[in-house]
Amino acid sequence: MSQKQSYILLILAILLGFFLRLYNLDHVPLRGDEAFSALNWAQMPINQSLAEIATIEPHPLLTYVIFHIWNLIIGGIDSPFALRMLGVLGNLIGIPAMYALIISLMGRSARNIAVIAAFMFAIHPFEVWHSQDFRNYALWAGLSATTLWLGVRLNPRENDSTIDWALYGILATVTTFTFYTELLIIGALGLFMLLRYYRNRQFIFRFLALQTVIVVAVLFGFLVLQGDLLGGGGYGGNVEAFSAPDYLTRFIPTLVFGDTIPIELSQLWIPLCLMVFIGLVLLFYIKRSIGLLLMLLIFIPLILLGIASTRISIFHPRYVLVTVPAFISVLILGAFSFTHYFHKRIPIPRAGQVLILVSPWFIISAITLQNYFTNSDLRKAPAWDELGEFLNMNVDDDDLVIQLSLDPAFSYYYSGVADDRGLPASPIQPANEIVTLLDDLRTSYDSIYVVSNAIPDWQNADVVETWANENMQLVRLSNASGLGIRQYKNWDIDGTQFVEPLIQFDDVVELVGFEVFEKPLPTGEIALWLYWRPLTQTNISIKSFVHLVGGINPDTGSPLWAQDDQFPQNGRLDSALWQIGTVYRDVYYLPAESLLTGDYQILVGWYNPENNMRLFTNLDDDNYPLATISMP
Repeated sequence: MSQKQSYILLILAILLGFFLRLYNLDHVPLRGDEAFSALNWAQMPINQSLAEIATIEPHPLLTYVIFHIWNLIIGGIDSPFALRMLGVLGNLIGIPAMYALIISLMGRSARNIAVIAAFMFAIHPFEVWHSQDFRNYALWAGLSATTLWLGVRLNPRENDSTIDWALYGILATVTTFTFYTELLIIGALGLFMLLRYYRNRQFIFRFLALQTVIVVAVLFGFLVLQGDLLGGGGYGGNVEAFSAPDYLTRFIPTLVFGDTIPIELSQLWIPLCLMVFIGLVLLFYIKRSIGLLLMLLIFIPLILLGIASTRISIFHPRYVLVTVPAFISVLILGAFSFTHYFHKRIPIPRAGQVLILVSPWFIISAITLQNYFTNSDLRKAPAWDELGEFLNMNVDDDDLVIQLSLDPAFSYYYSGVADDRGLPASPIQPANEIVTLLDDLRTSYDSIYVVSNAIPDWQNADVVETWANENMQLVRLSNASGLGIRQYKNWDIDGTQFVEPLIQFDDVVELVGFEVFEKPLPTGEIALWLYWRPLTQTNISIKSFVHLVGGINPDTGSPLWAQDDQFPQNGRLDSALWQIGTVYRDVYYLPAESLLTGDYQILVGWYNPENNMRLFTNLDDDNYPLATISMP
């Protein structure tokens, strides 16, 4: 393959990678960590971000600077698409870096397999996932692959240019100031150079001196920004603790195929680990120095991350995302080494043989990507945008919104006029403290929205909902694609606001007010509140009904499209015992999913459930036409 042909294919790989990273880029809302980055890295002034955020979240200086500059470039944080473009563009540089890395390892004659490696990086599911994420992982991965290539190019025989040394030193420093665990790759590369060129003391001294300067600079930056964390407080990690079996069952499959592998492919870790092992053995046999380098680039970061994870909970594949180029290299160069024994006997170019050997990787990665893009169970974030839209349109300034999950994505999407707060504030907040606070808040607001889902492993997770259900009336119940929406109001109602009744039913009860929420809830129901005032107690418990009628419903053969029949307050009250003259609120839900475009009428009334006889109104009818609604 000529150089021109390889460059054309490399451009195609970059274009493919760009397309995959752009595809459905804003289809899923920002997850919590992304929203945190948008609000506290990008939008917040740098001096404030460094003073308030960097001291509790251990990310390097350049992360805060880059993200804030990106905010200035795109003109604000309102667009998830624009925010995520930082990761898309930053990660793309890893594709040509992957190509260049293979050339540096194997020489210019290996352009054909270098192109294959570039395509592997372009479609790598874990790289694509993080490229569509407004965090620093994808940018770091692209920079790290480029830094690795520049570092591998340095050797005492071929490349002793001051410019090359400077390029490596500058980019390695920039990369490490983007993500601290780049130090693991720098350490692995330094150990390789020491083992490979230990006889050339001048080269080793120069390389290790440069590495030392980088490490010291980064450590100094860490001590300035986050030195207090070394005292044992502040940051304990936010993911899993160390688990040795996870190296085989989770880390290697994820770093090779991503973490959206379909469940039926999840047992691939056994043959996958075997493939990596065989690839390294073949490389050691054919070209020992490359095998040594790739082994160190894979295992040093994994081992050191595991050691660190025994103290803080950071045992997650994303913290060693930069080992992906090493895994790709093992697979592609291992296949290339395997063809060494038979390529002359098969009438297929050697690059074609390599492509055939690694084709299962492409097939499984394509399946993994398809799963990532289409499987709703693997969405990276709940429907925070839907929840925010509902609240922004429905809350008033005398409402309170309590968010149970303390997710920063809520703050990103919620911009309503109502006050909001997170409860419980922490997993150890005492239940009695939460209850006392809720008792106080109850008197200050007209209604309380309890939204999202409680964090299940918190010991106080159910305190808010339990208190609300025991002390207030649930007046709206829905969810935004799984994120709970519950609105509560006080049971007691000021009856003086209702002067003249709208209609009366057999001198038993009168309707004094109503509220219809014509726009269906996210789960598809039309909610309405009816306010009743009893005039007398009954001998038999009666039920109310709400019917939605329109044109002939083909499913029922009648004008009835939806209904909700219930005893007063859904059985909490009994018409034989209710208090005469007291105003009660009843909540009804009318399913609206099957409604066609057109006008519908809401009819309300009461009946005796023992004989289905309806109560008549003072207009001598057995129902009252409450309102007409139009479905668009």
